[in-house]
Amino acid sequence: MKQNTLNMVSCILLGLAVVCGNKISLAEAVAPGPENPGALLPAIMRAYRSGRGQVVIPPGVYKLPDPRGGFYLSFNNMKDFRIIGKGVTLLRTDPTKGGIEFTHCRNVTLDGITLRCDPIPYTQGRIVAMSRKKHFMEVRINRGYQRDLTNLMRFSGSPLTMVFSPKTFRIKPGTRDIFPNKIIKIGRGDFRIITMSSFAFIQIGDLLEFRGKGRPDVANIESRRMNIEHVTVMGGTGFCFYEGGGGGNYYIDDAIVYPPKPHRATVPPLRASNADGLHSNFTRHGPMVIGCHFEGMGDDGIAIHGWYAMLRRATGRRWVVLFPFGQISFFRVGDRLKLYDPYGGYLGRTRVVNVKPLAGYKPRRPTALPGEKGAFDGPRLNFYAVKVRRSIANSGFEDRISDTNANGSGFIVRRCVIQQNRARGMIIKADNGVIEDNIIDGSSMGGIEVTPEFWWDESGCSSHLLITGNTIEHVGYATANVPGLNEAGALSIFATTDAGAVSFGHNGIAVVGNRFIDNNGINILVADTRNLLLADNTFINPMRMPDNRGADYHFGTSDLIWLQQCKNILLAGNRVIHPGPALKKLVGVGPDVSNVMGIKNGVKIAAAASALEHK
Repeated sequence: MKQNTLNMVSCILLGLAVVCGNKISLAEAVAPGPENPGALLPAIMRAYRSGRGQVVIPPGVYKLPDPRGGFYLSFNNMKDFRIIGKGVTLLRTDPTKGGIEFTHCRNVTLDGITLRCDPIPYTQGRIVAMSRKKHFMEVRINRGYQRDLTNLMRFSGSPLTMVFSPKTFRIKPGTRDIFPNKIIKIGRGDFRIITMSSFAFIQIGDLLEFRGKGRPDVANIESRRMNIEHVTVMGGTGFCFYEGGGGGNYYIDDAIVYPPKPHRATVPPLRASNADGLHSNFTRHGPMVIGCHFEGMGDDGIAIHGWYAMLRRATGRRWVVLFPFGQISFFRVGDRLKLYDPYGGYLGRTRVVNVKPLAGYKPRRPTALPGEKGAFDGPRLNFYAVKVRRSIANSGFEDRISDTNANGSGFIVRRCVIQQNRARGMIIKADNGVIEDNIIDGSSMGGIEVTPEFWWDESGCSSHLLITGNTIEHVGYATANVPGLNEAGALSIFATTDAGAVSFGHNGIAVVGNRFIDNNGINILVADTRNLLLADNTFINPMRMPDNRGADYHFGTSDLIWLQQCKNILLAGNRVIHPGPALKKLVGVGPDVSNVMGIKNGVKIAAAASALEHK
């Protein structure tokens, strides 16, 4: 009894009130709780420093005080710890600040917390007037939403703007993004939106949503083996879940949901977040995303990629390399590099032997093709001497280098649901991944896109992917009939469809046992690819309406599957149920295609279908 009393006194002196095995409760600690939310962070840190390994936050709504830095809660160098917040809502009032940030942490679990921002971090309104040629429109902000659209602290001068149907509150079919050239305040909640282009698809009464500025809701920065479980983001401020560097992190049963309708509002929130659901950037091991449910994001559902470096000079096996955004080198000895010409053509691969900084290096000539987003511009440029295992023919100035060991390779996305988001359900630029048993429904631009993006400095091409058991339904509807769009398929695997030379950057991909439902236009687009298996996929009600996405690239827009610039392709066991009148050919073949098996018998129209297949 005396020993138990001494143990309890010791715990109180540590700032903790209840200890049960390895479970620590904050219920009676010094002032933590919904009534005193400012004490939450110090109390969690006291629990961590106690060495007990786990802390439970009392349920309730915590209206967090505005932080001095960029995040409301920041944790640095935390290891082997669990933060449990079942029934806990963390409420933020500054939409430009992030939620929870973990930096250089390892094996930390965040379990059960809901993050919500009030006010909602974007704004929205109704078109009440427009010019005859639709070059400008007048918008009245919906009641209950932010009325400071010209506040550059919360919105950019040209915020990404989406068009929504006033009947369904979903992105309006056949529309595209709008980037205003100028926004003028003409009343308390009224604004004039001026554009350089005419937008034929808008009309009076349509709803517009304007993206706000913001940081991630949950961020893992150079952190490893993190476990983000049962976490809900409600009205996300930026990337709902973000990881940069580190890797091997788990996201299990997490959710992104629409925030509640603001007080006195008559129109529900059109978006659940400003940007992506999960955004993974240059990790050494890609994320494991299991059982998550993401809906209504303002951008891609799941994005996994790395960055390109730029080759400034190549002398055999010795390179001079410039890294983007003022970064130090992210190459490591033994890393596998893929090299592309300045237009995206794949040149070859090699490995890193040595990396050394070039202090004081002065380039002989400026970059002729500046990277988009200023990736290779600016006052701070970091050059390195890189020795590679073998030289690559035709390598030279301004080639782009993808480090496949820092692109999120080894990822798994399994049993997730992605619904009604702007852009792609998934956009993948990594190797050795599995995309399995997911549902992608209503992504406005496409379902699954496997492609690098030079213009956004995100690498790279993918090798050894398994895409199986997924359902891709009613995607690409908002960019319908956009002939200049190269990501034209419900599922697209491509890279440089307009490159000067044929390249086969993607390699060893299997698309097996997936279901495509109610998708117009090309259902599967393949380009810049070798060694691909398309087998046992089912296409239900495809191409009910014509769609000319990709026509400017000379894709077969009335073909169910389009192949271009690819080789060693096998089609087998694919079937089509109730095709629409816009379908003219099952498999279309464009230029530079070789060694394709199954063009004639690898895709067949089924004679009958069960009721289950119509669902």
